[in-house]
Amino acid sequence: MKMNQTKFDKELEKVLKKIELEKVLKNKELEKVLKKIELEKVLKNKELEKVLKNEALITFPDGCKYTGMTKKDPKNNKKLIPHGLGFAIWPDKQSYKGQYKNGTFDGWGHYTTPGSQELIGIWKTGFLSKGEMKMKDGQHYVGDFKKSKFHGTGTMNYSGNYKYEGQWRDNYWHGKGKLIFLKDFEDDEKGTVISGIFTKSVMNGNFEKVYADGEIMECVFLNDKCTKAKFKDQTEWRVYK
Repeated sequence: MKMNQTKFDKELEKVLKKIELEKVLKNKELEKVLKKIELEKVLKNKELEKVLKNEALITFPDGCKYTGMTKKDPKNNKKLIPHGLGFAIWPDKQSYKGQYKNGTFDGWGHYTTPGSQELIGIWKTGFLSKGEMKMKDGQHYVGDFKKSKFHGTGTMNYSGNYKYEGQWRDNYWHGKGKLIFLKDFEDDEKGTVISGIFTKSVMNGNFEKVYADGEIMECVFLNDKCTKAKFKDQTEWRVYK
């Protein structure tokens, strides 16, 4: 039992050190990305104001109306497509303002779905790649995207209840990360932090729970349920059924 406990402690320590290092590095990268996005937003909004006064208006078959910079469609020289800075609005009031390349969102852009969400940041070939998503219910994600899904490193604040910081894959918490409680819950008080390796938003394996008062508990999870735990200074595990 002592051998298993020692091995567990060493593995957990390694995991937590790696998580902390990744957190510091990724937070610095994220800060740079957000500063770049905010600067792009200010610059492009100013440029867009000038463009909208002078550039062409196009109405597409789906009812979308576009005003902005254009180029000839390589597939049909008689048609124009968005290219450069522009603004588009659809019949249901969804809108996009920002940069286009060959007819698709590419560069800095701000996409709004009224009553639902906003996607703001750097787009590549029609999809958000870095930036933020703001939802009407208060959820707010900042970080990496892949084809407009949370993918890479990012932080999601769940409407002021709790937040997740760490790695993502296809909209799931996946990889090194931590869950931070922003208010009191039945089983976890405000300020409690759970750190470890997540798999598709599920906790499996060794995790560390740090309480608001600084106490540290080592936990083993199976499908989001804690199966055994002990405080850092204890030797015996408490098993949960």
